[in-house]
Amino acid sequence: MPTDLSNSPVGTTVVIRGTDNRFDAPYELGAFVPAPLPKRLDLPGPVWMALSDAMTALGRLDSAASLIPNPQLVTRVATRREAIGTSALEGTFANLTDLFAAEAVSMDETDPSTPPNVREVMNYTRAADAAYDWVQERPITIPLLSSLQAVIVRGTDSDGPEAGALRERQVFIGAKNRPITEARFIPPPPGDQLTVLVDDWLDWINNESLRDSLHLLVRVALAHYQFETIHPYTDGNGRVGRLIAVLQMLIDGALTTPVLSVSDWLKDHAAEYRDHLLQVSMTGNWAPWVDFFARAVAASAEDAHRRVTGLLALREVLASEAREALPRARLAIEIADDLIAFPILTVAAAQARYGKSNQANRDAINRLCELGFLEPYSDARYDRLYWNRRVFAIIES
Repeated sequence: MPTDLSNSPVGTTVVIRGTDNRFDAPYELGAFVPAPLPKRLDLPGPVWMALSDAMTALGRLDSAASLIPNPQLVTRVATRREAIGTSALEGTFANLTDLFAAEAVSMDETDPSTPPNVREVMNYTRAADAAYDWVQERPITIPLLSSLQAVIVRGTDSDGPEAGALRERQVFIGAKNRPITEARFIPPPPGDQLTVLVDDWLDWINNESLRDSLHLLVRVALAHYQFETIHPYTDGNGRVGRLIAVLQMLIDGALTTPVLSVSDWLKDHAAEYRDHLLQVSMTGNWAPWVDFFARAVAASAEDAHRRVTGLLALREVLASEAREALPRARLAIEIADDLIAFPILTVAAAQARYGKSNQANRDAINRLCELGFLEPYSDARYDRLYWNRRVFAIIES
């Protein structure tokens, strides 16, 4: 049976009835409807310490990233690490080398040579890049959320008429091969009530007056709980919800560039992550969830700081070595400068990025191979891939 939330201090249940067609079995269950989020929250001292530690780690990370003339060099890596981690939490697994290699060969989402799991992860990177551009000038809105969800599920089993729209059917959270009566959690029913819940959630996260009464990371943690609990879409809610957490930090100014990847840490603590979300609904006690989320942010920011500083140090080494060995080879130097963000490339990808002729890019890559900056990644004769192992030693650490 689903968790009994009929006595929840932070929501109510409504009875839903139907038939589980997979098992030809009727059901009558309680769907959970969360109450509006609080505008003030009392938290114990240890949680405030965790929040302070997280903000300190975020500040160090943002300061390190701000030293980079071209922030894309590290934000590109962070977004792809987040894509891998957030997708893994939803059961889609890929690795960073496969993702970078697929992007080097083709950014075409319909390219049949790209494995479905990698294509789905690539969907997330497109959605994230669009979201980062959006929030530079606009608040989080339903059109943004729906467009992100549509991009994330594009080309998957969840693509179709419901993509990019609030769900119009009941969903159940639990093992897909088990009866609905064994679902772990049942989100609110579709319809007007769901629309109101989403509208109220948007009003809450866009309410600037809450900055005075709620700590930033408390607002992010509460917003994430509410979004996952409402579960407004048929699929992609977790990935959209975790992306929103980073967007909130960007909007608030805690991050000036999206260099934080939280999902990698959450993936390693997946059971605890899901249990904390459910426990809020059961007990109404926000403190354990806020503390857990603050620890996730602190650990992720510290990890990202190590990675950013490592990549910048490597870039300095590569740039120095390239200029010393190839003082007049401007194109080869430019490619070497960007290896921390584009550690796998093809001649065609280099031509698209840097211009020049195909032969000029081929010559530059060959010279970088001769010097050990690049080496063949695959044995394919056409569109051969080249990579720098030293970059991956840092970004996969």
